[in-house]
Amino acid sequence: MKPMRILSIEENTQDYLSLRQMLDRQANNFNMDWAPNYETALKKIENNSYDVYLLGYDAKQTEQRHFCDFLYHFNNIPTILLTKNNESVNTLLLEKYRIYSLCKDQLTWAQLEQSIRYLSHLIAWQQDEERFKVLFDKAFEFMALLNTKGILQEINQTALSFIDVKREALIGSFFWEIPWATRFQAPLKSVVSDAIGGELSHCEVEVQKYDGQLTMLNFLFTPIRNAQGEIIWILAEGRDLEQQLSYLSLHDQLTELPNRHLFVEYLEKAMARAKENENYHIAVLLIDLDRFRVINAILGHDIGDWLLMEIGNRLQSCLEDKNILARSGGDEFIILLDDIADFAEATHLAETINEVLARPFPMIGYDIVMLCSIGIAYYMGQEEGAQLLGDADAAMYRAKQKGKSGYAVFRRRMHRELVSRLQMETDLLQAAEQKNFVLVYQPQIDLISKQVVAMEALIRFRHPQKGLISPDKLFIQALEDTGIIIPIGEWVLQTACRHLRACWDAGLLIKRISVNLSAHQFLHKNLSTKIITFLESSNLVPQCLELEITESLLLEDADYGINILKNLKEIGFRVTIDDFGTGYASLNYLRRFPADALKIDNSFIKGLISSPEDMAITMATIEMAHALGLAVIAEGVETSEQMEFLRDQTCDLAQGYLFAAPMEDRVFIDWCRQYSQNP
Repeated sequence: MKPMRILSIEENTQDYLSLRQMLDRQANNFNMDWAPNYETALKKIENNSYDVYLLGYDAKQTEQRHFCDFLYHFNNIPTILLTKNNESVNTLLLEKYRIYSLCKDQLTWAQLEQSIRYLSHLIAWQQDEERFKVLFDKAFEFMALLNTKGILQEINQTALSFIDVKREALIGSFFWEIPWATRFQAPLKSVVSDAIGGELSHCEVEVQKYDGQLTMLNFLFTPIRNAQGEIIWILAEGRDLEQQLSYLSLHDQLTELPNRHLFVEYLEKAMARAKENENYHIAVLLIDLDRFRVINAILGHDIGDWLLMEIGNRLQSCLEDKNILARSGGDEFIILLDDIADFAEATHLAETINEVLARPFPMIGYDIVMLCSIGIAYYMGQEEGAQLLGDADAAMYRAKQKGKSGYAVFRRRMHRELVSRLQMETDLLQAAEQKNFVLVYQPQIDLISKQVVAMEALIRFRHPQKGLISPDKLFIQALEDTGIIIPIGEWVLQTACRHLRACWDAGLLIKRISVNLSAHQFLHKNLSTKIITFLESSNLVPQCLELEITESLLLEDADYGINILKNLKEIGFRVTIDDFGTGYASLNYLRRFPADALKIDNSFIKGLISSPEDMAITMATIEMAHALGLAVIAEGVETSEQMEFLRDQTCDLAQGYLFAAPMEDRVFIDWCRQYSQNP
């Protein structure tokens, strides 16, 4: 059972200490933080998740009411006011902010625990009620609530508009006696009676709409029960099939948000209003979820769908009614900020969205944290709707390049970058069809024996005009976005295995070959099976293949990554953590990673002689790795001074232009033969 997380917000130090002593005596399954003021409390709430807030009550303090207001609107956590000497709390305050009060002097753990449980149930019930009310009021279909006698108690605005009748004329009537339903009185009374008896029932009713047209509504009657299982309401839902088809064509079926087509309609209307009024400002925010594919790969599409719905709800909570949220498709959402006071509202909203989505999404066994990249485009009076969306898309890609959980505002130069990206995707797709990828190999040198003991396989794109192109972030991202990263990655593994066999057949004493894995490959469920097939076809064993995984990839979901690494290690593959030092892995994580080696990033090797900081980091990395039983590989070694320093620090292997540039297969074999004669 997880310990209860408590935040005590108490200005009186002695009162906090007394509370803490009581809890220490009477309870043991809790963690407690203290905030002596509201500013500190807000910071702690922002950075931590709590199960309950204990707030020292001050009847005269206006600031406390503002703080309670914040907790009510932005948190759904039980809040308890702790009073002194049974001082009374205004009941309106308790009701307004959905909080509870207890006396400090007689407080016990049992009393506190019971109050927290009560408040948790109350909050959950009120949230369900509020969600139902919002859905009921804003539903696009006919909805009504009947009591257990079949009398109409509530009806939504869609229904009233549909039949053009005043609410007062309907409330209190039997549902089957409403004027437009009299021709269908018998079947309606029958199905309502079935629902009152606990059955899900339905029937079709012909209704005259507000415009005089007749249409057929398909009514569904659902019994609603309380916690004791008693039927307390009947929910009547009437669906106009023609209207429903129109609705489905304009809305995302998963989240029920407007789809891209309907969003463009809203956008064009807003742009028309902005053209007529120079003080009318609009902006578009395009939101792309940074790690959604990883979540889908790890937890499955059902959880992914649930997460998209929850994200849609959180995004909607950030917006005013006049603004439009749509799902663009996949893991993208779009927001139209309509009639904003100034463009700063858009950047402020982007910051808010990142904060809201960064709060964990709790589910059994996991706390999922989502990050997103947001592109912002302002309407300047000249753009078309499609162009404005394209501008937001370009800005979103710039936000991704800057790092996760950020935003970027569109600038004209981003169009050129987006065109370059699209050209890269086109070139890579053509290269995959025409087999214009090639592997090159760079030797890894044992710094003690000076022999070539291993090599790294590196992919290159043979461009018809530009020659061999090395991969960068744009290159890899384009491979992932076009969906060819898995087949290309498999080709790399298969080709690398064949090359190692060719090296052995040529008499070279190379122990192993290393291959870089992308995030998609690393998470692919058939990774091990595929690699074993490639090894067997070249008559190799798992121990001669080294898989390089970046430190940042492992840190995205450390526990899941560790499990994958354990499986790879059990088979016999060697594992190297690549780009070490750039992902900020803690020593605790490093100790848990079941790896064989670390590869020091070349950014540290480059400044090895001139930068005391890089020198210190490199020395510490080598010492730490060896203490954990890991070998160390230095990449990017270009000078003899760097090599001598690394050798003095007992670094195990090195690779870089000091020894050789990456070479194609036959050239590599020839180079190794010559090197072995004169290392």
